[in-house]
Amino acid sequence: MSDIVESDGTTDLEDQAQAWDSDQRSTRGPVSEYDPNPQPQNECAVGHRVKASRSVLALVLDEECVFAGLQGGDILAWSLETYDLVLSVHAHKESVLGLYLSEDRELLFSSGGDSVVNVWSTRTFERLYSIYPHHDVGDIFAVVYSSDLKTVYCGGQDTSLQWCNLSKTESNQVLAPAAHPSNRAHRFFDSRGPDGAVTPRPDASPGGAHSVSHGGKVLTFRRDQHKRFSHHGYVYSMLLVRGLVESAPSEEVLLTGSGDGSVKLWRLGQGSDGAPVQFAKLQNGSDAVLSIAVEGSFLYCGLAGGVLNIWNLDSHQLVKRIAKQNGDLWAVDIIKGITISGDSNGIVKKFNSKFEEIGCWVAHEGTMLASAAGIFKDRRIYVTGGNDNTVAIWDLTDHPVDEVELAPISNDEMVNSLAKFVSFKTISSSPKFAGECNQGAAFLRRHCNYLGAKTKLLTSGKDTNPVVYARFSATSPQPVHKTILFYGHYDVVGADTNRQKWKTDPFQLSSINGFLYGRGVSDNKGPILAALYGAADLARQKTLGCDVVFLIEGEEESGSQGFQETVRKHKSLIGDVDWVLLANSYWLDDYTPCLTYGLRGVVHANLIVTSDHPDLHSGIDGSSLLDEPLKDLTILLSTLVGPKGRINIPGFYDPVLPLTEIEKQRYDAIAEAILPNHPEIPDSQAFTNSLMYRWREPSLTIHSLDVPGNKSATTTISRRAKASLSIRIVPNQDAGQVAASLTAYAQEQFALLDSQNDLTVEITGKSDPWLGDPDNEIFETLSEAITAAWTPDHDNKKHNYPPLERGRAARAGGSELLRTDSSDSIASHIDRIIYSTTTSSAGKQALRKQSTSGATIPTSSTLANNSSAPSTPLVEGQESNDRSIDTHHKTATAGSTRTPVKPIYIREGGSIPTIRFLEKEFGAPAAHMPCGQASDHAHLDNERLRVENLYKSREIFRSVFANLPTKSAEASS
Repeated sequence: MSDIVESDGTTDLEDQAQAWDSDQRSTRGPVSEYDPNPQPQNECAVGHRVKASRSVLALVLDEECVFAGLQGGDILAWSLETYDLVLSVHAHKESVLGLYLSEDRELLFSSGGDSVVNVWSTRTFERLYSIYPHHDVGDIFAVVYSSDLKTVYCGGQDTSLQWCNLSKTESNQVLAPAAHPSNRAHRFFDSRGPDGAVTPRPDASPGGAHSVSHGGKVLTFRRDQHKRFSHHGYVYSMLLVRGLVESAPSEEVLLTGSGDGSVKLWRLGQGSDGAPVQFAKLQNGSDAVLSIAVEGSFLYCGLAGGVLNIWNLDSHQLVKRIAKQNGDLWAVDIIKGITISGDSNGIVKKFNSKFEEIGCWVAHEGTMLASAAGIFKDRRIYVTGGNDNTVAIWDLTDHPVDEVELAPISNDEMVNSLAKFVSFKTISSSPKFAGECNQGAAFLRRHCNYLGAKTKLLTSGKDTNPVVYARFSATSPQPVHKTILFYGHYDVVGADTNRQKWKTDPFQLSSINGFLYGRGVSDNKGPILAALYGAADLARQKTLGCDVVFLIEGEEESGSQGFQETVRKHKSLIGDVDWVLLANSYWLDDYTPCLTYGLRGVVHANLIVTSDHPDLHSGIDGSSLLDEPLKDLTILLSTLVGPKGRINIPGFYDPVLPLTEIEKQRYDAIAEAILPNHPEIPDSQAFTNSLMYRWREPSLTIHSLDVPGNKSATTTISRRAKASLSIRIVPNQDAGQVAASLTAYAQEQFALLDSQNDLTVEITGKSDPWLGDPDNEIFETLSEAITAAWTPDHDNKKHNYPPLERGRAARAGGSELLRTDSSDSIASHIDRIIYSTTTSSAGKQALRKQSTSGATIPTSSTLANNSSAPSTPLVEGQESNDRSIDTHHKTATAGSTRTPVKPIYIREGGSIPTIRFLEKEFGAPAAHMPCGQASDHAHLDNERLRVENLYKSREIFRSVFANLPTKSAEASS
């Protein structure tokens, strides 16, 4: 021990108290700054948050995933690209307390409260080794692995160090099952009671529903691989560092932090049988050392009580003491000279190389227990975990002061921009939000400028929101003189901030379990930014081969007031257009990409019957001689539509196009793609027939009957009655002609009543249907881009994990934000899809029998949720990429062939008036690519967009903007 260098930081601090007086607790700042529950400003980028089932106690990062060790023994992994859960394994019989990645990132080491160290392959998550202690050592808090010595080191509750050389496993005795720590008699819990009886512990057999993983070699830390009393307290933290031995700079040195307040430095492989040999001790007073980090020659020690000590490892001197936090520092990391510390209050603080605080935010609602830092696609990623059962993923990449110097390249930048975009309450239906609508338009224009577009705000009339015009000019050395017009809208519907409905602030973007929550994130702000960034990517790379023009209006949710006039007024500015593209709807379910090639049109009308009489009393004036407006209106409505909804207007169905064989094949392809994922839909023919009736057949709906006056007055004969209705029309029908036919037929039928009342027919809105050509070049280009983006590329993935079991993912994911049935035209009730074509009495009786028996009729939610598809299920309580690992097999196989993911071609029953208008106005074919999923909840509470869908949409738009002009040029040559 005479060669051990001991340094006492307490003495050093007393000698330098005056120099560092500014850092003492009594002078740190206002009391409010250190409130136990502070709300500091979030000074980092938007954090993505994923939910776990229990507290997160340990974290590590590799090049693709973040691994988390949980209370209870699970290890989970999420993709850093999409934040999907890709792995869930019950790895230990008790909590996972430590995780460590080998230097080559091929091995993951886990230690737990069950006194076991497990070694896993990060590629397949096959368990390679399971190492038990020779005797009871309690919890193992920390584990590291020396790649040079092929040796595992761990420390924990009994103050000792243990090690095991994995290259010499034949010398490590394999334990019998009875010697497993969980099967040993516990000194306290297995002691005899007052009557001398011992209560047997429950059997934790491997075959249980939540059994511990098996496989690999079973080893033990031998008795001579155990250094007792290495510290005088628990060993909380361990670290391997090179460059601390002057004579051997490449030699690994082990650092251990303990509850006794010390950090000890150990040389490895110097003692007998590889025993660590201590050569230095750094004493931090009496506060426990909970976390340690090293950068260069500086050691950073996070202490109980909130102090961060910085040591010079060359001189073994304490050089700085930072007392800026109140909670225990369970996490310390260094990222490019920036020190980041997280405490038991859930607060993270950043310090620069001068040890000055430069940032602070609340990372967790509770105790922050673990952190990890690394690089992912040139982004500096910081990950935190806590007892709020969440893992938060933060982007700490430095951004230049002048953002114009750096063109946008990362998806995180796009998400940050989306967060700002969502924060504007661009609700076009309410005049009180007119200011925010204009601010939102101004923000979008500025951001388009930043992305490299030339912009202008186009006024759309008095009391209407402006249209944002942005043009990305071709930057390719050999441009094609073509233009793609992208249409979208920045206005949104209102959002009730009642937390009984919305689980997050609708105007503050929240990233939870791989989904982005916020009003407008799916409809339509997310898709707009995906398209903008796709065009900007090509523009900055000098590969944009044609002009891309964006027209983003602010009145779509209010009937697109003034949009057509604005487009016509500025048509010379917009110029010639060759293709029209929009992304303003959703997939048919949650799994299958779609392309929309048809929409129904609509005619909205009011039928109003009025009398010359004032309101009358039915007891005084009511008689068969009196023509009552409501009775006349009721009779009139009955003439418009017959049984099974058939519309009685003469010649109404004449223009309806017959079903072609090619179109029938497209409907069959929908069923073939959708139904294997949805066993709850039993009848394929009923499914496709219902889609046809909803998408390619016209329909009439009576929305309301309105009678003025006191609603509770049951004896009044009102002088006025109004019915609001709509007629959904299909391609080859003309909205203007249908409106005229409705007016004429209603007047004709009303005249037959010989009534003294008057009929007024008000056409309140109309839009033409749209039918695209799925075989043209824009649809072909979109289809190819979707296939390229959504086809899994297993060959270029490091991890090769089998699919998760549904139950395993549910346990891992914790609770999910609730969803209710969507009223969107694409995601309407599936019970109608299944049963609407069943007209026989037997079918009706079966349906009634099913309903009265309490059986659940599938709805749009079940279409999105109850799936057997392993690809991307988004189920309540479950996360994307619903996978499980068979822990009873040592190897996992994955298909080496790539099955192309092709989109299905769908039509929709709803209407988007602008698409047909733009197509006719510019003489250009239009295409519609849904970005979101059926469960996106657009217009409803908890609107969301899956992160992966946002990223893939950007990739698809980039591909279309790049390839469509080229494809057109090749076709014309």
